[in-house]
Amino acid sequence: MDYDITAYDRPSVTADIVVFAARKSDGESYRHLSTPVLSVLLVKRTDDPFSGMLALPGGFCCREETIEETAERKLKEKTGISDLPLSLLCNLSRLGRDPRGWIISCCYWTLMEFSNSKIEKNAAWYEVELDEKNDVYTLKLTDDNGNIYRSEVRLNNSNELYNQSSEAEIPENSLAFDHAEIIVRAVLQLRNSLDKPFAAFRMLPEQFTLTELQQIYEMILDKKLLMANFRRKIAPYVEETGNIDSGAGHRPSKLFRKKNDVNSSI
Repeated sequence: MDYDITAYDRPSVTADIVVFAARKSDGESYRHLSTPVLSVLLVKRTDDPFSGMLALPGGFCCREETIEETAERKLKEKTGISDLPLSLLCNLSRLGRDPRGWIISCCYWTLMEFSNSKIEKNAAWYEVELDEKNDVYTLKLTDDNGNIYRSEVRLNNSNELYNQSSEAEIPENSLAFDHAEIIVRAVLQLRNSLDKPFAAFRMLPEQFTLTELQQIYEMILDKKLLMANFRRKIAPYVEETGNIDSGAGHRPSKLFRKKNDVNSSI
């Protein structure tokens, strides 16, 4: 075969994973009192570049595994979480996105029910807030101690996202590499997925009230919804369980579940 692979540039390949969950305040059961907040799972880097900064869980692909296997392996190594269905979010390949060289990232995203999370000590949950003004997205992440991390990501003329700061200018209270951009992409994808409630089901217990389901929608969309309109929209996807949530702090409510023929994949 007349082919010389060394004649072509060969990038390295990594997998980066965005994991979202809906969290409530510590000490409160899922069902009572506070409303949920959208949270993302991040780790603190222990190696250069960007040692000590926040980043998405991920890492380099090995020759003997697929990129999907890399994503699953790195998520477990970095956070302790496994057995989550991962969906491809995007591929980022700009030269300069990683100061170590030409490195292509295959980015995945997933959702989980928060009470099922038992994470490694180097990983932690951060509350996510996303504001948009004049094609600039401001990502605000807050840890459980109140520390805030901000990043700005903007749209270019092709409606593609890119970090406003170069890698050399990333501030310490931001995220490593272009991981802020990846999170913004994932939040927008999550919002767009709510035409049907599949994603919302993944963030809830198996049985839930319709109020809890509406709270998940409002958390993701960052706006209030009319109860009657919302319940009419989701009626084809849920069914009553025959059980009642009679916990303290509110009137008893019917518990629902997603219908068996509804696929909850994202």
